[in-house]
Amino acid sequence: MRPREIGELQRLKTLLESGDLFNELPGLAEAGAVESFALQLIDSRRRVEFVSTISKREICKDRLNPHSQYFDPIRASISHLRDGNVDEACWLVFLATHFGHNAKSKWRLTRDVYGALGAKKWTWNEVTSDLAGFRNWLAGAEATLRGGDGTRRAFGNHRKYTSLDAWKPNATGDAIASYVDWIQRNGGHQAMLADALTESLGDPGAAFDRLYSSMAQVASFGRIGRFDYLTMLGKTGIAPISPPSPYFKSATGPLSGAKLLFGPGKSVGDYETETVILGNTLGFGMQIMEDAICNWQKSPTRFKPFRG
Repeated sequence: MRPREIGELQRLKTLLESGDLFNELPGLAEAGAVESFALQLIDSRRRVEFVSTISKREICKDRLNPHSQYFDPIRASISHLRDGNVDEACWLVFLATHFGHNAKSKWRLTRDVYGALGAKKWTWNEVTSDLAGFRNWLAGAEATLRGGDGTRRAFGNHRKYTSLDAWKPNATGDAIASYVDWIQRNGGHQAMLADALTESLGDPGAAFDRLYSSMAQVASFGRIGRFDYLTMLGKTGIAPISPPSPYFKSATGPLSGAKLLFGPGKSVGDYETETVILGNTLGFGMQIMEDAICNWQKSPTRFKPFRG
């Protein structure tokens, strides 16, 4: 643990163990649960704040190059945003969310799709001007992307059941085609984000919620896909939006964690409300709360860091 986090751990434990709050959190009654939950909150905040931290640093050009082993779609997105290329910044966030960061193969799947296995770059302009060409390329490259060349590539934990298929419903080709359609129907990335903020009177949570509902039309992007994509737009600085709730509807791990933490027998809306109240009390936003609750329920009384 970092030195500055030792005091934060004590602050959280003191709050969580206080009489009134502790009584409202039956899931923390067992020995070790308070510390485990507090450490998950700290660990989640560290991951969430990491993106904001790197957005302030100089970014090496190799991070933008999908033909380089150092390619990183999130750093590349931040760099494109700095250059005023919002379309490419959002596109890279989408690809990073769709394929995910795998614990073993890292960003390799995103890298090899975006970089067309070394042949070119499937930039936003390239894909939108030749969507059929992209899907045909994906169909021809699928065997290689699955490891036919001996290179391991895999989806991230949140996307591990996603298919690479170019043409099947809800597979990769369908996800990308429907994403392109969603953006174009809304006038492009900048117009869509600006409209969401304008219609929400500049409220970051209301704008997030509007976009979250609208994004339901993107194939294979259910609750967690939309949540991850939109929170990353916020963290990279692409759009001043943030989740107003943990969005437990259709959730598995996070909702199970909320039931354990707050006690069973409540509605999804009640669990969302109680999570918002707890987050405000502890000083954490909803992405951190959702992430921490999900990871805490996997090991409630003994802290296990998330490394997926």
